[in-house]
Amino acid sequence: MKLGRFIGYYHAFGLLVAAIAVGLQHLFKPVDILSPFFWVLFAIVFFLTLVAYVLSDLGIRKGGETAVYSLLGGLFVKLFTCLAAVAVLIVKFPENKLLTALNFFSLYFLFTVFEVTFLLRNLRDQNQT
Repeated sequence: MKLGRFIGYYHAFGLLVAAIAVGLQHLFKPVDILSPFFWVLFAIVFFLTLVAYVLSDLGIRKGGETAVYSLLGGLFVKLFTCLAAVAVLIVKFPENKLLTALNFFSLYFLFTVFEVTFLLRNLRDQNQT
């Protein structure tokens, strides 16, 4: 799959996740579902997932041992950068720690599943040719 096509799907997925988050917040109005830092976390995870995918895709296109290193490196850098960001938010703003952590992990896993799904599609395409 071409990189431009992934970016289009990725932005559509990001808009869908944002719309679902806003919809859930309005549906359960008296209860806080989104932390005050949800949109900061959303932007961080969205951007880092895009960067990790682009790096992994470039490595896959080069092939060989570079593909493995780029896949693992992209996911590793994304994980630890996201964890550092959420740790800073939780330590600096201790109110609603649990809500912030739940929002982060839900965003992180949603975007990671999307990223890995498309990376597997790229790997499958290479094996068929």
